[in-house]
Amino acid sequence: MFAAPNYLLLDIGNSCIKYAHVSAPTDAIVVKHCDDFVQLRALIGHATKVFLACVGKLQQVDQIEMWCKELSKPLHIAKTQAEQLGIQCAYGQFANLGIDRWLAVLAARQITSLPVAVLDLGTANTCDVVVDNQHQGGWIAPGFVLMKESLFTNTQQVFGDNNQPKVIDLGHSTPECVNFGCLAAIQGFVAMAEQHMATHYQDYKLMITGGAQAILPQPMPAHWLSFPNLVLMGLARFI
Repeated sequence: MFAAPNYLLLDIGNSCIKYAHVSAPTDAIVVKHCDDFVQLRALIGHATKVFLACVGKLQQVDQIEMWCKELSKPLHIAKTQAEQLGIQCAYGQFANLGIDRWLAVLAARQITSLPVAVLDLGTANTCDVVVDNQHQGGWIAPGFVLMKESLFTNTQQVFGDNNQPKVIDLGHSTPECVNFGCLAAIQGFVAMAEQHMATHYQDYKLMITGGAQAILPQPMPAHWLSFPNLVLMGLARFI
């Protein structure tokens, strides 16, 4: 019997490296985290083929290309296209749309044919709307940590802690006010995506991914769908 292929999906984001192993594009994505970039070489060594999405960090892309060449492993580097898998990109300069956003869009369209807002809540908060096979455009805003860092860097007498609340309240100290304010901004970002979709479409979905989705109110409405990593799901479409 032939051994099942081991496809390695890599998502190198702004703040962490996520990966998954699958043997077919329909396999469930089990997201894992890599804390040491050098460990990727061993993962590549055991892979049948590598599929890579990377936001910036060209040096890391170069290193992965080198490892794949040394180990004779085929490598597919995902890049945003004007049209891909039947989906049209809204950007005139399509290469400027982050590959993480584009892959999340491709994953979302495979999951539902309804109008959908794809929200990735991480280092940055992004929203991309897809209707039929047309990417309509979207938003980019700072994520929870970036908002806090901006306040600490650009304002005087504002300081904080490492807490990340899950419920909005009124703060009774500067750190509490910062944390609750940033949480309110993220929940407001999602609420405005909900309002946009409800205003324009009768039936629609919100798809939410990214590490900060855990701070959204629970339980989520039935038409909000949560995924650990839509980027890896989008990568799997190229197997």
